[in-house]
Amino acid sequence: MGTGYTIAEIVVYPVKGCRGVSVPSAAISFTGFLFDREWMVVKAENGRAITMSRAPKLALVQPSLPTIAMRGESVPASATLEINAPGMKALNVPLRKCPSTGKARQGERGHIVDVGMPTLKGVYEGQGVDEGPEAAAWFTQYLDIPARLVRFDPTATKENRQAEDAPEGYVTGFVNTGQFLFASEASLDKVNSYFTTAPFPMNRFRPNIVVRGPPSFEEDKWRQFTIEHMGTHLNFSYVMNRGMCKVPTINQDKPDLENVEPNKTMFTFRSGPHVGLEFEKVKKCVLDRFTLDHTSSATRRFLQHPTQNPT
Repeated sequence: MGTGYTIAEIVVYPVKGCRGVSVPSAAISFTGFLFDREWMVVKAENGRAITMSRAPKLALVQPSLPTIAMRGESVPASATLEINAPGMKALNVPLRKCPSTGKARQGERGHIVDVGMPTLKGVYEGQGVDEGPEAAAWFTQYLDIPARLVRFDPTATKENRQAEDAPEGYVTGFVNTGQFLFASEASLDKVNSYFTTAPFPMNRFRPNIVVRGPPSFEEDKWRQFTIEHMGTHLNFSYVMNRGMCKVPTINQDKPDLENVEPNKTMFTFRSGPHVGLEFEKVKKCVLDRFTLDHTSSATRRFLQHPTQNPT
């Protein structure tokens, strides 16, 4: 990645399919940003993921986490993931994990459940830990379908091998393929240049890291790159382009499933073997395995700051 590029925004999505949280800094775990897609809403009857493309009301669900938790610091036992949505009272889910001992019964918090979610290669089968009846009742009421909230547990979840170029030992939370999604401001500007309507905001594409500086679609060429901050080098490796997805057509403030843009227009100029039929302009990347071995919180943190220059 060229010098002079900076990180414009960092976004973490605690609950898969729900709104993101823009943060000034975020700790990095072995699955990606700490807490990113760590929770997922599933159908009560079979554990299959309930995605925004099937339940657009998820776009209005706003999770929030304590700032110290996002930095990877220890939190008090009372700390919670707070979830809000229109017409609903706030749901507070304990941030400290409930041990998945196998002793919890079905429907109880801590019960291990089989889960599945769609990927580019079919359905990823894994496991999650149930967050209990209160969370289940909240999402069931809001979505008007029987639902449960589950949490990623690395001791209970299978390795994600959906990404072709992922290294051995590569693990994700409840994302479909890549640990990080990259997008550039120039690429979004280029997309919007094809429209005379109000510009599409970046949240339509749900990236984790928004980069400022590179020309539009230069990220198509990236395979390895480094982000440097205060002497720390974070090495990234390319996994795959993100394929077509319904989500960019969903207005994140007034969600419905009737829109076809920007996907329809992007198909005319953002498809082909060079982008793997990528209708969006985001990249999925993973941390270099050497970076994954870091344990010091000081070396595992991104900061949104003008001096944060990818190299």
